[in-house]
Amino acid sequence: MTEDPSELTREELQALRRLNRAVDDVLEESLKARESLEQTFRRLFPRLLELTGAVGVAITTLDEELTRQTWHLGDFGGIFPGTVLDENHWGARRFGPGTLVTQELDVVGLKVGAIGLLYEGDQTAPETAGRLARAIDTIAEELDTVLASVQTASEKHQLLVTINQFLSNRVFEAGMDQAVRALSDRVKIPGFMLLYRDAVESGAMHYRIYNHGQLEHASNGTRHGPLDHAIRSHGPKLISSTDGTLRTVLGSARAVEAVLISGVGDNNSTLGKIMVWSSGDGFSAFTMDLLRLLAATLSQRLIDYNRERIHLSQFFSASVMDDLLRDPDYERRYLQPRAEEVGILFADINGFTRICEQVLERPERIGKFVDDWSDEAVRILHRYGGVFDKMVGDCVIGLFGPPFFRSSRAQRAADAVRAAIEIQTFTREKMSAHPEVSRLSEILKLPGLGVAIGVNLASTFCGLFGPNRQYTGFSTGMNQTARLQSLGSFRETLVMDTVKDALEGFETPDLKGLKYGPLTETPVKNVEKPLRHFKVL
Repeated sequence: MTEDPSELTREELQALRRLNRAVDDVLEESLKARESLEQTFRRLFPRLLELTGAVGVAITTLDEELTRQTWHLGDFGGIFPGTVLDENHWGARRFGPGTLVTQELDVVGLKVGAIGLLYEGDQTAPETAGRLARAIDTIAEELDTVLASVQTASEKHQLLVTINQFLSNRVFEAGMDQAVRALSDRVKIPGFMLLYRDAVESGAMHYRIYNHGQLEHASNGTRHGPLDHAIRSHGPKLISSTDGTLRTVLGSARAVEAVLISGVGDNNSTLGKIMVWSSGDGFSAFTMDLLRLLAATLSQRLIDYNRERIHLSQFFSASVMDDLLRDPDYERRYLQPRAEEVGILFADINGFTRICEQVLERPERIGKFVDDWSDEAVRILHRYGGVFDKMVGDCVIGLFGPPFFRSSRAQRAADAVRAAIEIQTFTREKMSAHPEVSRLSEILKLPGLGVAIGVNLASTFCGLFGPNRQYTGFSTGMNQTARLQSLGSFRETLVMDTVKDALEGFETPDLKGLKYGPLTETPVKNVEKPLRHFKVL
């Protein structure tokens, strides 16, 4: 209103106050009843016609789904009221035999809709039109804030739905990039960083840094030197630290940090941290609320992502996991059971039962000893592209070829043999220096620790099986390899004839220079044909 209230009559001022209180009361009742806009206007419109003497009322605004709608009561001469309000001629004007008074609804410049009141007869005389304009302005002042809050809440909800949809992407990093882009498009965030723990490798950290919604740096892409240095210096402490280290590293004094937690409540429940920085003007309450909700959603997504990585880490190396998780359909494409020719390795500690009985004795010492040996044996499998199938007692089983089956049969045989040679070397040279092994050597009169290894190349049905979705293989070749390994003596590696044949064409010095003992045929129980194998010398 531009008029000075002192120029209004006492009667009009009282009428405007009654109108203001009445509209406020109706809106408050609707708010308490948690009514929709449809219900609110159904409650409000009859009261407006009663208080203003109008014969029709219409409001155009966005509904809770952010869809433009027009609500109305009364006859507008057969014309849809939304079309009438779209003309945007604010003020009083003739409309058929009556007078239409219209006004824009807005809050601090943000247009949230329009309102119109229809009166009988000609009400366009300046004094009358002014009175009607002041009445509709009074109504609009009450409606503006309510409609703006509905639209703000709806926009926030829609944005969070969009962000949640993006974060549900099976490819975590792709979904994260889309979510940050959507957030930045709406609230214009200059900088955004996600820093999070590796669920599998203790102490390892990953990060993604965005500039106006676009990925700029990543731990698996274009790296950020100062942040890499801070991670090496501080490790996981960066996540929970409140000393401003990250702000210094990223060059932002005006930033907001939010720690992502799992909700478990223990000391290891911290998952990561997001940091958002502005251009210097700070953040609105709307933006801060969005960031809090995003942090909660992202925490749950990280929990799910970590759970997925932990499951896959039981079988695959970190690089294989990364490749799998870049494909949203990886389970069907790569982990669904299929028959392929694979390299098979069984490695078992020589005389383990005797070692347990005469040297290790206590269960905790046995467990520690097996862990020390098997951890490195599995790392060797992974280093040569192998999949860790399982442990049976102290026997490590590996498969070569899964899950992508991109290598040739000869390469699978070569990888299995190379892994076998390195496991033998590690066991002989490193594990023989183990404190328990020194005592073992004295008692059992052995030159150190040894393993017996069997290597095969055979068609195997590989994939995820069972209620725990374990990656494993089934075939007669697996049984043959188990029997072959059991034939091995102290520090012996035995390979099936299929493996030796597959390696014939290899020209690399390590494999070309391998020497074998004579072909041996060994009948074994419950196997129809004798095992045809060679000893690697």
